[in-house]
Amino acid sequence: MRTVFEIEQVGPFVSIQDAGRNGYARYGVTKSGPMDRLAHSLTNYALGKHDSSSAIEVSLGGLTLKCIEGEITAATGGGYFSINLDGSELAPWSIFTLQEGSVLKIRSGEWGSWCYLSFLGDIQAIKWLGSRSVHQGSGLCGLPYKQGDKIIVENGKSNADTSGSFFDPKTLKPSPEVRIVQGPQDSYFKDISISKLYLTEFKLTSEYDRMGVRLNGEKLKVNRALDMPSEPVARGSIQVPGHGDPICLLADHQTTGGYPKIATIISADQDAMAQKRVGDVVTFAKTNVDDAIAVARQKHLQIDVMKEEIERNRASFIHKLWSSNLISGVISTSQD
Repeated sequence: MRTVFEIEQVGPFVSIQDAGRNGYARYGVTKSGPMDRLAHSLTNYALGKHDSSSAIEVSLGGLTLKCIEGEITAATGGGYFSINLDGSELAPWSIFTLQEGSVLKIRSGEWGSWCYLSFLGDIQAIKWLGSRSVHQGSGLCGLPYKQGDKIIVENGKSNADTSGSFFDPKTLKPSPEVRIVQGPQDSYFKDISISKLYLTEFKLTSEYDRMGVRLNGEKLKVNRALDMPSEPVARGSIQVPGHGDPICLLADHQTTGGYPKIATIISADQDAMAQKRVGDVVTFAKTNVDDAIAVARQKHLQIDVMKEEIERNRASFIHKLWSSNLISGVISTSQD
C-alpha cells in the first residue's frame, strides 16, 4: 500500500535518519544517524521493524503532517513530546493508525529535544553510501524537510488493532550528571581547569544543532599553544577552543578536528546528552575506560528489558481487543 503525507508545518533539523553510514570517516564522511539512537531503535522495534530502519527525526520545532492518500500504522518515541492525532492527545510513545484526512501534530512536551516517527512501511528517500540519513552540513543524501514537502511511504501496512502506549519513557529522562573519560588531550589544560570540569554546572547554549552544542560555565583555559595537528574525533568528544567554552560533538560532527579534547562522554550517556535542551544543566562525573565498558554492557541488558516491556504492551493491545464487548448490548448468548 502507498501512503502519502503533506507537511503542513515543520521546525528546523527535521529529517529522515536511519542507523547511519559506517566505514567512511577516513574519507571525511561522518556516520550521522539519529541524535538519540536508543529512542530511534525502540520506536522501530515497536512496529516490528529492524532497529536501524528509517524514521523521521523531529526537533523541538515540531511537525504537522496530513495524510492525503492511503492508510498506515505508525509509532512515535523519543523525548516526552506532545502527540496529537485528529484532535486527540496520545501518549508520547504510542502506536496508532493514520487514514486519509488524518492530521498528526508533534510538538515539544515536558522534556527532550528529539522525537522519532516511524511508519509500518518504507519511507522513500535518497540512499547514499548505504544510508538514507540526511547530513545537516553537507546537503548530501537529501535535505531537512520543509513545509509543503511530500512524504511517500511504500509497502505500508495498517493494523488498527494495534494501538496505544507501548513504553513508559520516564526512565530515559536525562539526568544532570553525564559520565566522561578524561583525555586524550587533558595535558593541554592546567590542573585548575581539570578541576573546574568536574566542579562546574555547565548550561547548554543556543549554539546547538546536530553537529554539536556549546556549553557555558567556568572557562576551561588551554595551557599550551593550539598547534596540535588535526586528528580524528568521535561522537561525544568534548573539544575546547581558545574561548574556553567546551563543545560537545553530536551526530553530525566533523570527522577531524584540531582543538584539544579534554574528555569524551561515555557511549551509554550520549543519547541522554542529546535529549537535553538549551538551558539545561549538565555536570560531569569522571570514570575510566573499564567502567565505561561495563556500563555499556549493562545498558545493553537494560535495552533487552525495555524490548520485553514493549512486547508485553503490544500483546496487551490484542488482549484488550478480545476482552472487550465489541457488540453493544450483547453480554451473553444465553436465552435465559
